[in-house]
Amino acid sequence: MPRLPALLLYLFFCTCVPALSLAGPGGAAAGASTGTKAVASPPLEEENDAVIGRIRVVDHLGRPHFKVKTATATYFYDPAAGGFSAIFDKLGHDWVAYQDDPDPAYPAAAATSYRGVPNLVHLGADRGVGHPGFRKCESRITRRNEITTVSLSGAWEWRWTFYRNVAKLEILKAPADQAYWFLYEGPVGGKYRPRSTFWATDLSAPSYTIHDHYAEDAYRAQHRYFFFGEDQRNFVLFMAQATPDVHQDHLSYLGSEEIGARDSPDGMMVAGFGRAAGATPLLKGKNVFLLGLTRHTPADPIATSRTRRRIAKIIRRRAPVRAARKR
Repeated sequence: MPRLPALLLYLFFCTCVPALSLAGPGGAAAGASTGTKAVASPPLEEENDAVIGRIRVVDHLGRPHFKVKTATATYFYDPAAGGFSAIFDKLGHDWVAYQDDPDPAYPAAAATSYRGVPNLVHLGADRGVGHPGFRKCESRITRRNEITTVSLSGAWEWRWTFYRNVAKLEILKAPADQAYWFLYEGPVGGKYRPRSTFWATDLSAPSYTIHDHYAEDAYRAQHRYFFFGEDQRNFVLFMAQATPDVHQDHLSYLGSEEIGARDSPDGMMVAGFGRAAGATPLLKGKNVFLLGLTRHTPADPIATSRTRRRIAKIIRRRAPVRAARKR
């Protein structure tokens, strides 16, 4: 095969995705459309040109989403909400599985619209910012592997950067007087199976303990990272916080029926950083978080140690330790 001239090769490999802006007016997002606007796009900053595909605008849940396909996961980002409504592993299992629900009820909506990531803002006029299903944000593709979101109020701004094995969230702007959290809420492994679902932290071994959210039972401690898996899946979802702090982190299971987390036919895990009892957000100011899927074979006796090494390596590279926050 004849060689292409160097200039043609350069042009072929350096093609960048145009940046797009998707926004929606405030309110519930069920089935609503959003506008698009093309603007110039800076080039990819790091080594990821061959690592992720173009961020594409696709239809999901009847409205535009940003689709980001990496080596380990496929993310569907609701640009008018500023959150992920779906995260698929390589075998097609959706670990978030958000669904619109016109009349969400507690705890039934644990099977539908309570789900999402990162579900940042829980209180005040900006409640719902960062949670799929709410139309309180505008999002733009600002680099080939980067999405920037701003709340319509102008009070919040964050940036997601996608790499081959992780997505990094940087909180760039937050009100000084308002706290938030970073949560994963979804069915681990793509199907709610609490009895065969395990969770672990940087300080604790994998556990099958089912902390029942509806019964006000939750695991609370301070952690650098969590990871979760299900016995029939060969992946785990992990989440990490770059800056250690003294705030409580949270993990529980919320079943979709009042019979409780263990026996409900559907539901979700509730896990993340900066959530105290009484659904109280604790985080403030700028922060950096990591989220991703990685290989993990539950039957392998050294799977946990391998997973820990892999997560630690990702944290060192993408979110190096900073001085602890004291508030």
